[in-house]
Amino acid sequence: MKTNKKIYKGAIDQIMLWMVLFSIFVGFLFFVIDYSTTIRMKDNCDTIADYGARMTALGKDTTVISDGINNLKLDYFPTVAAGSIVCNTDSGVENYQVIFNVYATYNSNFLQNSSIHAKRVVFNEINKFQITCNLTLN
Repeated sequence: MKTNKKIYKGAIDQIMLWMVLFSIFVGFLFFVIDYSTTIRMKDNCDTIADYGARMTALGKDTTVISDGINNLKLDYFPTVAAGSIVCNTDSGVENYQVIFNVYATYNSNFLQNSSIHAKRVVFNEINKFQITCNLTLN
């Protein structure tokens, strides 16, 4: 009788150990998938900021810029309208810069801070003033 109880206890311990290891593995797998998705979104926001800054520096209007961004963006982001890109020219600052900011959010179960910010600064080729553009992707 005692031998059977020891065998069952050992089997239950092994099952519990494998269940815990499996749970840890699955949790880690979901964390890695979520983290890689966030990194991919950050990379896409960087690409959008690069493109937006360069096109603004060349003097393109927001309709052309939004069309180009819609070709670059991931499917996760909504379609970008020309009115979504807000650009302000500061004639008090003469530094020949175009600053393009992209703000995005990613709803995640594992990563608490899901705010993504990409910023690019390029040489302003149309005038000597500073142009600051903001685009928010939700």
